[in-house]
Amino acid sequence: MPKMQKHPELFAHPIAQAHIKLHRVSMLGRRMLMLHGLVRSPALGFGSAFCALLLLVWGHRGEPSVTWMNMLDLDTFHSPGDVWAYLAALRTGIPPVLSTLELLWWVEFHNLELFSYVLYPVSIAFAFTLAVLIQPRRPILVIAVLLLALLLASQGVKVHARNPALYDPIFGALLLGYFALLGGWLRARRVIWLTAAGLTLAMLELTRPFMIYVLPVFLLIEIHRILRTALQPWPALIAFVLPVILLSGSWHLHLYLTHDGQIAWTSISGYNLQNAWADFDPEIRGAQHIIQPPRDNGLWDDLNRTDVYRDSERVKKLILAKISNDPARAVGYAINRVVAFGASPTRIYKHNPQGVGITLYRATAITLNLLVTMYVVVGALTFLYQHRWPWLSLR
Repeated sequence: MPKMQKHPELFAHPIAQAHIKLHRVSMLGRRMLMLHGLVRSPALGFGSAFCALLLLVWGHRGEPSVTWMNMLDLDTFHSPGDVWAYLAALRTGIPPVLSTLELLWWVEFHNLELFSYVLYPVSIAFAFTLAVLIQPRRPILVIAVLLLALLLASQGVKVHARNPALYDPIFGALLLGYFALLGGWLRARRVIWLTAAGLTLAMLELTRPFMIYVLPVFLLIEIHRILRTALQPWPALIAFVLPVILLSGSWHLHLYLTHDGQIAWTSISGYNLQNAWADFDPEIRGAQHIIQPPRDNGLWDDLNRTDVYRDSERVKKLILAKISNDPARAVGYAINRVVAFGASPTRIYKHNPQGVGITLYRATAITLNLLVTMYVVVGALTFLYQHRWPWLSLR
């Protein structure tokens, strides 16, 4: 029994009552300070946001990169040597690093559930958590971004349920992780942050084929920033660029030397362009399309072939020639395609999710696409004319 209840007469004096009130106020103050510290703690905030997002997307399945294109017979992989032979012959749009990890896991355990049921939701939650983490420490901004993350994650898995490629959320996590690591270098000025950022940038480029075309922009901006702000620019520059050269550069050199001078790590870029530009000219629409008849085992045709690459390049040359012959109309066509993409359609084949959440998701995505477009234009202009970096600028 508490002393106050056992001996009430001891606490009836006004001085004792004042002491009790002061003690209660003190305890409340301590709890408020503790709560404030927890809210302001990046580690606790990161963990809480990650857990909340993971609960929303857990149970959704992703498609590993080695099965997404329905081209590889996994039963033919029995040893790491088989994986190495696959990597040496790889020239189509399967992420080399991710697919190698998947195949090595398959050789050892003969299943890919770790990637489908664990890595897929974890990478989604991690990517959106990083979007919250890299925001400036303004409570309203952090809360707003967290709410957007919860909406986009919960509805995004419904939209992409028909085509849940594992590499998509991994790409987002790597991109935002890259910015987070650069922010760490700007705060601490330790080259280990730049090494990690360079490694992440290389992994980012090796996750989606189109990144080779924007990689020079990333390198230009950060090299410019390092040379202008680092206390020892050359060691910092080497720490950042070396991982990109060793990983990304060596892979593209391998493609160039062993696969007909190929640079981008896809053998069907011409056919992909054909899908986007088919309505621009009847000759483009009528050109040879990629042929993927199912083999006896139900898999599609192997795209790691020289004839596939050369036919794709012929289609690409045709498209580029048609564009150069009528550049004004090509610009208008490209703008229309960008607008169609920016409208964030949520239908994939026959999969067409509906509901209030999907409507909010699409409205939010359209708004963000507009903001990103404005950001790219303004960022490019400020970089060119005011020498301010388009992201993580010191101002």
